[in-house]
Amino acid sequence: MFKKIIIIGGGIAGLTLANFLKKNNFNNFRIYERFERKLSRPTGIQLTPNAVRILDFLDSRFFLNNNFHRINYLSINSVHSKDFTSNQEVRMNLQNIVSDKMPYLSCDRNVLIKFLEKDLSPKEIFYNKQVVQTIKDHNIIRVKFSDGSEDHCDLLVSADGMFSKSRLDNNIIKSTNFYAYRGVLKNFYSKYSLENDVVRLWLSGNKHLVTYFINSQNDLSFTGISKSSEKTTYTGDDVNYSIPYPADQFRSIFFSENKILRETLDTLHEVYRWPIFSLKKRVFYRDNQIFIGDSSHGTVPFQAQGAALAIEDSYVLYEQIIKNVTNNLGVFYFNKRNSRVRRIILRSHLNVFLFHLKNPFLIILRSILFKIIEKSFLAKKLMFGWIFNYNPRSSSYFF
Repeated sequence: MFKKIIIIGGGIAGLTLANFLKKNNFNNFRIYERFERKLSRPTGIQLTPNAVRILDFLDSRFFLNNNFHRINYLSINSVHSKDFTSNQEVRMNLQNIVSDKMPYLSCDRNVLIKFLEKDLSPKEIFYNKQVVQTIKDHNIIRVKFSDGSEDHCDLLVSADGMFSKSRLDNNIIKSTNFYAYRGVLKNFYSKYSLENDVVRLWLSGNKHLVTYFINSQNDLSFTGISKSSEKTTYTGDDVNYSIPYPADQFRSIFFSENKILRETLDTLHEVYRWPIFSLKKRVFYRDNQIFIGDSSHGTVPFQAQGAALAIEDSYVLYEQIIKNVTNNLGVFYFNKRNSRVRRIILRSHLNVFLFHLKNPFLIILRSILFKIIEKSFLAKKLMFGWIFNYNPRSSSYFF
């Protein structure tokens, strides 16, 4: 068994791992988060059933908390459709795909972070601690911070995101041609009586938009993705996710004659934009340093699996630690995670292609494909079953 574990990063991945360790009475761990402790701007996230299942291991029926919002349907249509209830709409029931009826949830990211922080003490999580150097000394890793302090451990877990400061190798960060636009409409009540249990996906050439409610107060999250003619550039600094973007420009990018989408666009007044990056390769371990979440396999976010993959990574690593896998832990962890992560990344890239089609013939073929998936239970299982029904405690989870 490891004597001491240091977790770099107090986001979803790091906090999930810490909670499982603590629940199993492994208390000699420390979380170091480089930012100060504060609630961030409201941001919607989706927790698909594979993530909810693992969080349910941690706290049974946690999702009964009213701050978590249930999603039952996925609705797909063109940005340019006149009416969202047109014959072109594809509407999928997401709940009948899940074998054990775990719900599909959405929430404000702050809600999930607060849920994961609530059982951790100030002696277990430290803020404003930025890693500047890690030094391996036999089986011990010394971690040095920007304030001059240091700590040591025999297992270092990097959970500090795409721009990891503990990975100490950001040459693998890859620029893309995509920008993300995000925001939350507070207390959004549509005059068209929108159902609040639906993720709405709007497709157009070289761009798409996703909207969904995140709580019972009718706060509506929106995320737009557009492709630029120029690649984003990584300068070596963290991406600033709080740069306002002119709402009028956002409306012009996603302009629509659809009355429902137009109502949403006309109502929003606060939009934030940032470039999207990914990693050139997946990094799961280096000696007795393990990478989880985006620090391991950050990719384009087109399958709503960012939070889910972080939660899955954390649980799988926790299981190996508790099983007392100390020698070759990285190899065991790699073997458990690599093929699934790779498959989800491939699906994300397939979605990039499908969502942003411009060729009219290919758009027709896409519509036919989506209609088949909508109407066929087996097709939906093939499309989503292996994602939603994943259970790290089971060797078989396709259905």
